Amino acid sequence: MKLNRRKLVGLAMAMGLTTISGAAAAQDSCGIDRPIRVIVGYGAGGGTDSYARILAGSIPEFLDNIPMVVVNRPGGAQVAAMRQVLDADPDGLTVMVSAMGGALMSTMIRDQGIDWFEDFVAVAQIGETNQALVVQSESGITTTQELLESIQKKFADGERTRWSHPGRGSVSHIGVTAFLELNGVLEMTQDVPFQGGGETRNALLSGEVGFSASGVHTVPAFANRLVAVGILSEERDPVVDTVATMAEQGIAFVPTSSPIIVAAPAGVTEAYVDCL
Repeated sequence: MKLNRRKLVGLAMAMGLTTISGAAAAQDSCGIDRPIRVIVGYGAGGGTDSYARILAGSIPEFLDNIPMVVVNRPGGAQVAAMRQVLDADPDGLTVMVSAMGGALMSTMIRDQGIDWFEDFVAVAQIGETNQALVVQSESGITTTQELLESIQKKFADGERTRWSHPGRGSVSHIGVTAFLELNGVLEMTQDVPFQGGGETRNALLSGEVGFSASGVHTVPAFANRLVAVGILSEERDPVVDTVATMAEQGIAFVPTSSPIIVAAPAGVTEAYVDCL
């Protein structure tokens, strides 16, 4: 589906969502006696997946050592994962770690037969991803303005700049598309979708694309090869605070971030949600 500028900007603005607070740490297994599946709508190695794996490595000690097993179910901007959780029994054995902005957009732009607020129960917010523009270190590009100039120069030479993202309809895709449109270079680029942040990053590392859209929290692990030239935010990321914002650089943008939410299928007991 082709989205016009007004729709792109409006969707990007809708990404700021209210934090959902979790209950106090559980003191028992929450009535669970088998491993809990944690479904992630993107491939391994990306921003949402990294949150899920940290959760799976941390929570069992609060659940009487009941393990959590991460299951990657990429496809359809998290729709495949949402369907798997939606079809699961609401017995507490299946939860989802979701990039909420993308999950909402993928079910609102098209009728997927899913209503997030009717079909799922939010348990807690465990993080938030600020979207960054990332280039290879060897490119010599260090600012967003330099990236824009590189795109313009390449186009003047007869070539569009390819860029990668974790899937059409994702927060990364919508936010960066709006940024490119606002700065007049959208038609000078070609987006290349993947099924998660890991593949998105690999495309950049291999030189298949000129830049990528990624959660800024994933960049420090590749600091010797990748550089984040700016984040689509008014304020710096509270953890990766060395990356300048678009606001600081005087670049047109729409603030773009996504809360990372743990959710369970509707019908799960209130006691289980409170315990978890």
